[in-house]
Amino acid sequence: MRHFAFCFACCVAQSILIVQTIEAADFAPLFDDKSLDGWVVKGEPGKPAPDGQWQIKDGVLTAMPGHSWLSTAKMYGDFTLRLEWRVPENGNSGVFIRVPDLKAGEQPYVQGIEIQVLDDSGPQFQGKLKPWQYAGSIYGAVPAENSGYKGKGEWNTFEITCRGPQIEVVMNGNKVAAGDAEKIDVLKTRPRRGYIGLQNHGTPVEYRKIELKQLD
Repeated sequence: MRHFAFCFACCVAQSILIVQTIEAADFAPLFDDKSLDGWVVKGEPGKPAPDGQWQIKDGVLTAMPGHSWLSTAKMYGDFTLRLEWRVPENGNSGVFIRVPDLKAGEQPYVQGIEIQVLDDSGPQFQGKLKPWQYAGSIYGAVPAENSGYKGKGEWNTFEITCRGPQIEVVMNGNKVAAGDAEKIDVLKTRPRRGYIGLQNHGTPVEYRKIELKQLD
């Protein structure tokens, strides 16, 4: 009986490992830990991209203080995006999704969609934030709830899923924001396909372990 129970437990553990391996295999890295291959640095539409605002060291992608954004070279429609991010005190950034080609004067967080990256506890922001400006929020549309933000200098995780009009944000293992773009006025006209991007919003921010599973 003990031998049977041991064998059964081993089979269960092996099955779980196989499932986890298959799930992991569905994701492909968007960032190779050593270069910006597959990415494009972008500034204001119609202007040259600034130099030296993104650096890579030890598998971490860092935005130096400045104003630009890092865009994937390819557009994506339905997908799950996983990544980790870390900000210093008063750090401010964002993850852009479904950003179209921009014209002069247009912004990725307006024409596309932004998932907020922020030091929620930063002294600079206390008493000034709208509900949809906290980390994990669908910026300007859906406030994050119970984000479990870990604080300045700590790594946080995002899992962002887009499927048709449905958008879901999981932060640090918690589902924090979700919405149907067709039922949210400010998101109704946003495209269902576009670039994925990382924002340089004037403060340092770090990203790592960026991977994607396409769902379409």
